[in-house]
Amino acid sequence: DVIEKREYQENLVESFFSKGNSMIVAPTALGKTIIAAQIIAKLLEKEDKKILFLAPTKPLAVQHAETLKQVMNLPEEEIVVMTGAIAPNKRKPLWDKAKIITATPQTIESDIINRTADLENTGLIIFDEAHHAVRGYAYVFIAERYKQKNLEPKILGLTASPGSTQEKIQEICDNLFINNIEIKNEEDIDVKPYVHKKEVTWEKIKFPKEFQDIKDNIESFMIEKVNELRSFGIKISPKPTKGELLRLQSSFFKQQDKDFNTFQAISVTAMLIKTGHLLELLETQDVKPALDYFKKLRREKTKAAKNMLSNIKMQKVMVDLDLLYESGASHPKLYKLIEIIKKEQEKNDKIIIFAHYRDMAETIRKTLEKNNIKAKKFIGQSTKGLEKGLTQKKQIEILNAFKNNEFKVLVCTSVGEEGLDIPAVDLILFYEPVSSEIRNIQRRGRTGRKKEGKIIVLMTEGTRDEAYYWISKRKERNMKTILKDFNKVEKIKQQTLNSFVEKEEPNEDKVVIFVDQRERASGIIRELIKKDLIIKAKQLQVADFLLSDRLAVERKSGNDFVQSIIDGRLFSQAKELAQNFEKPLMIIEGEIYGIRKIHDNAIRGALSSLILDYNIPIFQTKSIEESTELIHMLAKREQLDSKREVALRGTKILMNPEEQKQFIVESLPGIGPSSAKQLLKHFNNLETIFTANERELREVETIGEKRAKEIRKIIREDYQND
Repeated sequence: DVIEKREYQENLVESFFSKGNSMIVAPTALGKTIIAAQIIAKLLEKEDKKILFLAPTKPLAVQHAETLKQVMNLPEEEIVVMTGAIAPNKRKPLWDKAKIITATPQTIESDIINRTADLENTGLIIFDEAHHAVRGYAYVFIAERYKQKNLEPKILGLTASPGSTQEKIQEICDNLFINNIEIKNEEDIDVKPYVHKKEVTWEKIKFPKEFQDIKDNIESFMIEKVNELRSFGIKISPKPTKGELLRLQSSFFKQQDKDFNTFQAISVTAMLIKTGHLLELLETQDVKPALDYFKKLRREKTKAAKNMLSNIKMQKVMVDLDLLYESGASHPKLYKLIEIIKKEQEKNDKIIIFAHYRDMAETIRKTLEKNNIKAKKFIGQSTKGLEKGLTQKKQIEILNAFKNNEFKVLVCTSVGEEGLDIPAVDLILFYEPVSSEIRNIQRRGRTGRKKEGKIIVLMTEGTRDEAYYWISKRKERNMKTILKDFNKVEKIKQQTLNSFVEKEEPNEDKVVIFVDQRERASGIIRELIKKDLIIKAKQLQVADFLLSDRLAVERKSGNDFVQSIIDGRLFSQAKELAQNFEKPLMIIEGEIYGIRKIHDNAIRGALSSLILDYNIPIFQTKSIEESTELIHMLAKREQLDSKREVALRGTKILMNPEEQKQFIVESLPGIGPSSAKQLLKHFNNLETIFTANERELREVETIGEKRAKEIRKIIREDYQND
């Protein structure tokens, strides 16, 4: 009596077991989580293996766990949520006791790297929102490692929208080792009885004359810049898209012998990208976001920003925006939004408003508040600019309050688009159309789950709003056409990577590399894992890779190397490397000459200084793959040939006794140079520090209760040599 028996769900379950690794493509509210639960139940009846259920966001991982606890006949403690909010040392016991783990992919990726994740004993991995499985995302890495550990991995992908091109859909299937796609639509005979009607309305809004005048000046400036690029012999559309401009910019950077015109073209292209963004904010958002972006450009020191702001047309744009803001004018979409909300709230309806930008979501929330409409903002966890994200606890708190009718209007950014089960939402309101068919489908799917729903999209006439509407419509139509014939026309290719066919054999001679966890985004950790190394990801104070007690490596992309010369980071990093390690080394990956407006002699001077002043050898590599080979070779040479152990900290060169004492105290948890000096001054010697109790430690100004406990814990705990 917990879930409703639905024939189409049972058919999809049987299809998974008969056809193998599958991706189920179905609209939101058709119960993809329930389908997954039925597959999990059948597998657990057959074998005692773990199930891994991955979701791209923490709230979604929590939601899946709650659903599974409701429908699965398992003790609740055997279904656990695993996210970055749980410390790595506390996740290991969860792996040992859990039957089902719902998790974010970044957490599992980290546990794979640190060899905590038990993929050999994993019977199934479910990839929710499977359209994320593209190059660089953690889903791809996890699927590859799972394939390596299991000759016959069981994989299920779930999504409402895998993409609008055959290439994108094929890429997802290859990356997740999918060999079958199952598609369900709301029009299917076996689905129709379970879906609710969704009424979609487009509210067309006139673009005001005072806004249009500013837009005309921006577009006139952009035409000038397009013509300037054409004067260099560059082929470019009269109204280039952002994608076209980014491709152009990339091609300029890749040119080996850059002349004056190339550098000019790079700067002009950057101006067009910035101006295009400004125009989008004015057309689709509001006056304030456009004005705030101008203020941000003023703080930039780039040639493109300076030239753009010195232009007479752009100066007029800035003045007109200022006047418009001071007059209290807002984008007409805001007025229409308030009108709609007030009308719908008379029916006591529950409403979700989607906005692309965080700033705009806050503007909408404040505008609703001024009009006596209670609303909350729902955003992601990351900090962007000056605005902190929401903690996982706060996100769950807001969603529960919305479900319990404590307020009726939720203002969301993209974090609310994917999968969140918020029942009985009457109206979904798009502040702007989106060009992505995936996001369009996801937004619409937030209503019509338990009863009929309504969708209203605000669209400003003659602006990018209209363009984005037609783009998403075309993409969605393409997606449906491709999916319809995908299994028939194109046999899905099972990706075969020889390196992932054989299981890893135990090997005592594996090298260990400590890697700064911030390197995860670059993809190099994934490449190192393929070398069958033991990777330990930590937040390192000095260097990016520690290969032995004496050898540390700082890795920089070509662009980052040049930028670090400009902002001065390079030499402070070089100094720390040289002071902390007997054998410091720097890898520079990719081209360094001509990629930024900096003289070649300045780059040569920096290279010379690293070698002569800091005694740091430099290796230049062409790619991540080449850097990986070099790091692997150096680690093997140090640890296997020279029998040196890898250490989290190097030995400082020529330290006097006082520096050595400070160095030892700094190794305690939460202790930096300043706190180390205060501890030494207070206790006089190392022995007294290490024998002091918590109360005595708290007598030092910078040592609070929490830090004192951590220090005593690390001193008391037995050493575990694992």
